[in-house]
Amino acid sequence: MYAPVQGAASGASLPSIGSQQQLYQQQQQQQRPQHPLPVAPGAANGGSGGYPYPASPGMPVPTQATGYPPGVGGYPPPSPLPNVMGAPVLMPNPTGGAPMAAPQYMQHQHQHQQEQQHQQSHSVTAGPNGASSTMTTTTTGASSSQAYAMTTYGLPNAPMAAHAAPLLAAAEDAKPLTLHRASHQPNPVTVDTPMELFREAGLRLPTGSPAEAAKIRYTAVTGEPEEFHRNYNLLHTQNGQKIELMIVVTMYNEDPRLFTKTMRAIHDNIRQMMQEDPANWPADSWKKIMVCIVSDGRTKIHPGVVTLLAMMGAYRDGLIRTALPNPAGPYNAQGDANEDIPTSAHVFETTVVRNFDGTPEKGVDIVDNHTSRERQIVPMQTLFCLKEKNAKKINSHRWFFKAFCKMAKPNVTLLIDVGTQPQKLSIWRLWRMFLDPQVGGACGEIAVEGDFWSKLNPIIAGQNFEYKMSNILDKPIESLAGYITVLPGAFSAYRYEALQGRPLQEYFKGEVIEKEGGLFERNMYLAEDRILCFELVTKEDAPWVLRYDKQSVAVTDAPDDFAELIPQRRRWLNGSTFALLYALMHASRIWSSGHSFVRRIVLSFEFVYLLLNFLFGFFSLSNFYFSFQYLVSSYVTMINRDKGDWADSTYGARYIPGPWSGAWQSFFTIFLDIMQPFYVLLVIMTFIASLGNSPKSSRPIFMGIIYGFALLSFVMFIIIILSTVQQINEAGGFSFVVNHLNDVDGAVVWTFLAIMSTWGLYILSSLIFADVYHSIFNVFQYVALTPFYVNVLQIFAYSNISETGWGTKGSDEVHIAGSGGTAAAPKVVLMDGVPMRDLSKLPFLDDKAFVADRDKEWQALVALMRKEPVAPKGKKDQLDVFKKFRTYFLLMYILVNGLLLLILMSPKSVGIVNANLNGDDLNKAGEKFRAQYLNVLFKVVLGLSGFRFFFSTLYRVLNLVS
Repeated sequence: MYAPVQGAASGASLPSIGSQQQLYQQQQQQQRPQHPLPVAPGAANGGSGGYPYPASPGMPVPTQATGYPPGVGGYPPPSPLPNVMGAPVLMPNPTGGAPMAAPQYMQHQHQHQQEQQHQQSHSVTAGPNGASSTMTTTTTGASSSQAYAMTTYGLPNAPMAAHAAPLLAAAEDAKPLTLHRASHQPNPVTVDTPMELFREAGLRLPTGSPAEAAKIRYTAVTGEPEEFHRNYNLLHTQNGQKIELMIVVTMYNEDPRLFTKTMRAIHDNIRQMMQEDPANWPADSWKKIMVCIVSDGRTKIHPGVVTLLAMMGAYRDGLIRTALPNPAGPYNAQGDANEDIPTSAHVFETTVVRNFDGTPEKGVDIVDNHTSRERQIVPMQTLFCLKEKNAKKINSHRWFFKAFCKMAKPNVTLLIDVGTQPQKLSIWRLWRMFLDPQVGGACGEIAVEGDFWSKLNPIIAGQNFEYKMSNILDKPIESLAGYITVLPGAFSAYRYEALQGRPLQEYFKGEVIEKEGGLFERNMYLAEDRILCFELVTKEDAPWVLRYDKQSVAVTDAPDDFAELIPQRRRWLNGSTFALLYALMHASRIWSSGHSFVRRIVLSFEFVYLLLNFLFGFFSLSNFYFSFQYLVSSYVTMINRDKGDWADSTYGARYIPGPWSGAWQSFFTIFLDIMQPFYVLLVIMTFIASLGNSPKSSRPIFMGIIYGFALLSFVMFIIIILSTVQQINEAGGFSFVVNHLNDVDGAVVWTFLAIMSTWGLYILSSLIFADVYHSIFNVFQYVALTPFYVNVLQIFAYSNISETGWGTKGSDEVHIAGSGGTAAAPKVVLMDGVPMRDLSKLPFLDDKAFVADRDKEWQALVALMRKEPVAPKGKKDQLDVFKKFRTYFLLMYILVNGLLLLILMSPKSVGIVNANLNGDDLNKAGEKFRAQYLNVLFKVVLGLSGFRFFFSTLYRVLNLVS
């Protein structure tokens, strides 16, 4: 074990030697152990990480000089080391008397161990709940301390082969020993990487593997991330190793398929960096890269991901501790028990030499350099941080920046969400952007995952088209100006130096504002990455700019269900809206930054451009309906003109009838008349469905609205094309239409020209960037979903502006098909075929048992990951049922009243008035029908009032008579 950070007892001063001895004697009188427990060196001076720890029976005592127990790698057992106060280390007297000096205690223990070896051949200590908690195997006849020296606490920096042979020779008649995970376990504790993972390589690390891969260090971390540097250290930087690139992968309970894809993509990018740029990234430059995996909640992490980490060699069961002994000791001065300090994070550190071959869909395997058939596996320095509690993604980034980066001080930090897959050389391309000393942040293109056919799915196609056009038209403009409104949290990089000060301070305010802030601030911090970008560019006296690299691509899984897409966009729209308003209100801070005068002017113009875009989007709801209503009403007027009107100079050739006549003309006229109120009805339905309803619980309503808007979109598109083409044909050429574009009726052509120029620019810009798939194969799906983006997404977002949470991610879990189990209730709760186990209660098994246990889960995962993921049916509580009933009732109420209004306002649409009537005759027929309805209505009202009056009077008369 590595030497602990000395004197880090949570900032508390160390007591005097006399008080230590008095306190120790008091504790021994109050609670005498059944077995003698030696006080490990460091207990008197704060222990590891500032906490004293007694060692369990048979456990070696780590030294302060080497961090290893006596006898590791040939080291002689050290002499007792004085503590920091200068006094010798005291050991408890096995006979119950006064504490004895360390030499006498060690001699007594050696004699006791020799006697025990003749009395028993095996020693197994029960773990939690009575489970066997064996740790490693030792050679029969060897002392316990020597056995631990060989196997438990890692190997010294020497060739692996020198140590593997005696371990293999002792495998048959080995004696299991025990690691106690309670207060007797050192912190941090270093154990061997299970060599059973490398059985095909001869139970040893593959050739060329670094010695660092032979150890796994676990640290139970207490306190806040900002306190980490005072009490702990990092395994990969304690020898002075400089970290150039630090990558963080954040996750919650995502399924193993996503984790597999991300870890393979990161590994391949590290290897590609060294191959592509050996001048900056030589063969051993993997030591300059550190991969941090931060999982949000010990009880939330997907058990399959834990299995993957274990099979990679980045995690070991039986080490997790949920609390540490109180630095003040087990008892206070009054004799009352001190409470343990709860653990806030569990940190596993190692260098992994195993990764994944293949894909989850077609079959994946976990390999090393001895077994890989596809490529070379390079070492990857990993830090797996399993947070004790679920505190959301921003808290995971706080651990990354405030705890780990503060210790490692990397030059560049890279943020990746689990499930995101950086493509070939993408990480290197992002890192290369920071060779420009002015670049403070950079991002690449986020692309939708999928092949040719999967991207034809309308919901995937719409998102793919949207992503592509944003990356082709928006990001390049912002990159040239120097301010990119958002560097996507799924794949973005920052210069660590640039983030110091106000940018990170404002970024992490999101944790506090979520609980205490106003509604504006809470919505603003739904897009905390936008806040970080703004603060970075406007940092006082700093010239940092943000850049975009189109060739740096990372693919991610896009929602394939509208019930998932709508809540996601609610967060995006509300967050981006209020973050942009915040940026616009503080745009003047550009002039206090360190940018040049020219850059400040450019950035000021960019803010004007952003303001115009915001206003255009904010009023898109009314503009879209106005365009639809105008086009439909104009076309209805055109197809109902008499032929003689075409020669009229008032209308000229601009009113050309459509290709409809007779019954078809009547039908199409009625259909278009209905479309306008139908649009209004859909908008009203969207508002009602959005107020307090979840898209999952009200899925039929939302799907009906989406299909309705898709129908309207195609109607609108067809009207534009037909009317424009007919006008051009009847006018005898395009020149006539051009001459009348400024007239009122030229709006149809203007609309057509605007749409065609827009799509033309889309196609042309896509050709320039050599990226045309979306502009050909996704354009019609996007056209159909345009009203959905304009109406449904914005209405739902603004209707739920009071909802400032990210939602319960557990409700958005994606499970693998075929993992439902049998009809009988299982004794163990399963998720995707993997048992949900409390990681804090798992025993520390020997290498063979541990790998065998996790390998069974791995084999089950390999088969399950080949199946399509399915979203589980959400459980509806009583409140959801009530909300759904309320929504249906309101919709029924609006629908029947809207239908009545339609009949009264447009009787021709429902066939009450002769559809062949035109002009004044049609208006007179309509007025006559409405007058007849009002006459009936008045008579019914009069009759009901008279009925009520008669019986009310009768009641009064009878009451007086009686």
